[in-house]
Amino acid sequence: MLIDVSKLDEEQRRRILKKVIEKLGLSYAAKELGVGRSTLYRYVHTDQSIPIEVVKKAADMLAPDELSDAIYGMKVVEVDATTALSVVIKAMKDEKFRNFFVSVLYQYLGDYLKNVSSTYIVTEEDVKKFEKSLQGKSKSTIDMRMRYLRRALAEIGYELSPDGIRDLLAELSEESINVARHTANSLKLFIKTIVREKNLQLAQLLYNSFKVPKSKYKYKPQPLLLETLRKIFDNIDHLGAKAFFLLLAESGLRVGEVYSLKIDQLDLENRIIKVMKETETKRAYISFIHLETVKWLQEVYLPYREEFIRTYEFAVKQIGADVEAWKQKLFPFQLADLRASIKEAMRKTIGKEFRLYDLRSFFASYMIKNGVSPMIVNLLQGRAPPTQFQILQNHYFVVSEIELQKIFDEKGPKILSPK
Repeated sequence: MLIDVSKLDEEQRRRILKKVIEKLGLSYAAKELGVGRSTLYRYVHTDQSIPIEVVKKAADMLAPDELSDAIYGMKVVEVDATTALSVVIKAMKDEKFRNFFVSVLYQYLGDYLKNVSSTYIVTEEDVKKFEKSLQGKSKSTIDMRMRYLRRALAEIGYELSPDGIRDLLAELSEESINVARHTANSLKLFIKTIVREKNLQLAQLLYNSFKVPKSKYKYKPQPLLLETLRKIFDNIDHLGAKAFFLLLAESGLRVGEVYSLKIDQLDLENRIIKVMKETETKRAYISFIHLETVKWLQEVYLPYREEFIRTYEFAVKQIGADVEAWKQKLFPFQLADLRASIKEAMRKTIGKEFRLYDLRSFFASYMIKNGVSPMIVNLLQGRAPPTQFQILQNHYFVVSEIELQKIFDEKGPKILSPK
């Protein structure tokens, strides 16, 4: 038995008996419980008190998920982060409770757990351990591996997942096949060296989920319609995922760029996202936000974000994370959680999933179909390398931020329709 039935009220005890009858039938259940059919019937259908011993026997006849169903059903109660952590700690220490707890989680959150269980959260300790494992190689090799690894981890929010890695490599291949190849090799070595030691099954999943690019990436993005994206947006339940999807679809920025944004990079007054990033393969200084999106962020998402931070700040501190860095994130959620919520909405809306990277392709296609120059699209999406951007600015093409914002306002896709 996984619970203390003496702490259950009469209604919960009655539901356990009902569940046993539902499972075994009245006659067989009565026989197994050592009571008469009429007595068992009275226990279930009247206010007659049910003996503890009968409830104990009945509880032992039910699987953990059946027992949970009988006792709790889908009743929602207020649980704070401290209580949640206490439950996890108890599950770690108590094998019987752990079996019950895990079975309940999979019963109600099975699809979600399948998504997040394919994600490995990289710690700074992991990175240092990887660097140490490279000792013995040349300094140039160590520097190269660490440079590409750290850049990749920053892009994907220090979360290794099949979708996240594939999206990253697709984006890098778009800019430079050499950078994509070095990044893929560094990630494979990291997975083989560090992740494999901690979780062999997950390491195999991650390692085999992507190939080292040998040539230009040949992935063909899913053709998407604005109306489809609007319906998906409406079907996203997680407000964090909703805001994340909204900015991805309307800005055309990379997944990693949006996820790594800090709250002070969002200038709502001027409707600007200050990406301010420049690497050897890409530049992305600013992007823009539609007026309707600013209003939605102010009225819906940002209050939700503040409440989320207030609620879970203590729990984040308890698990040893950098609280101040976490509080500065525009999206203080696990990237795997955001992806899972968006994919659920995709399945609900169109019956299948597509990659978040496809939203970047959608933005480019939508703008070009609306008559925007590919050169402008490249500037808005940070696709032009820094050197090329400087040549365009200084010799061939001059466009101000105000002009770019005007083009964005007039031609850019809008998920939120004007009221």
